[in-house]
Amino acid sequence: MTATELMRSAAETSMTKSTEGRNEEKISIFWRVFGGTILSIVALAVITLYNSISSNISDLRNEVNREREARADLVKKDEFNSRTTTQYERMRSYDSLKIELEGFKEKISANAGVLDGLKKDSTATLDGVKKEVTAASDAVKKDTAALEVLKERVVALESVKKELAGIDLLKERLTAATTDLKAIRDNVEKLQQEVERNKASDNERKLSRDAQHKQVEDTLKELQKGLQMCREKLARLEGAQPGAARGASSPGPIAPATSKPLPPDDKD
Repeated sequence: MTATELMRSAAETSMTKSTEGRNEEKISIFWRVFGGTILSIVALAVITLYNSISSNISDLRNEVNREREARADLVKKDEFNSRTTTQYERMRSYDSLKIELEGFKEKISANAGVLDGLKKDSTATLDGVKKEVTAASDAVKKDTAALEVLKERVVALESVKKELAGIDLLKERLTAATTDLKAIRDNVEKLQQEVERNKASDNERKLSRDAQHKQVEDTLKELQKGLQMCREKLARLEGAQPGAARGASSPGPIAPATSKPLPPDDKD
C-alpha cells in the first residue's frame, strides 16, 4: 500500500508540475505537499480498522459455532425431568414399603412377646410335669392334659418359626431395597453435579460473549471518534482554503517562474 501511495503521489506531483503555473493561485502549498500523504494515511487507517472488525466478527462466529457444538452434548431438559420423575416415583414406592415394614416390626415384636410367654409357660409346665411324675400315679390324667396343652404350644412354636423365616426373607428384601436406594441417590447426586457444571460453563460462555461484545462496541466507538476527528480536520482545511485563495488573488509583486515556493504559514 505504501508503494502504491508513493507512486500515486509521484504521479500527482508530475501532473501538478505541468499545471503548476495555472493552479498555483488556486491550490494551497499545504495540500500540494501533504495532500497525498494525508489521504494515504487515512486510507490505511480505514483499511486496518475494517480488517480488525472483520477478524473480530469471524472470531465471534467461530466461538458461536463452538458453543452450539458444545450444547449438543448437554443433557436435555425432557430427559432430565423424565429421569427425576421416575426416581421420585421409586422413592414414593419405597415410602409405601416403609409402612409395611413398620407393620412387620409390630408383628415381630408381638411374636417375640408371645415367644417369651411361651418359654416361660413351657418352663413352668415342665417343672409341674416333673413334680407330678415324681408325686404319684393319680396325677396321670393331669399330666395328659398338660401334655395336650404342650402339644398345642409346640404347634404354636412351629407357626412362630415359620413367621421368623418370613421375617428373615423380609430382612433380605430390606437390604436389597437399601442398596437400590443408595444407588439411586448416587445417580441423583451425579446428575446434580453435571447440571451445576453445565450451569458454570454456560455462565463462563456468557461472560466471554459480553466481553467480546464490549470490545466490539469499544472499537466501534473509537472508529466513530476517529471519523469525527477526520471530519473536523477536513472542515478546518476546507475553511482554510478560501482564505488562501483570497491572499493569492490580492495584487502584489509577481514572483519569477524560477523562484522557490514560499514556506507554509503556521496557521495552515
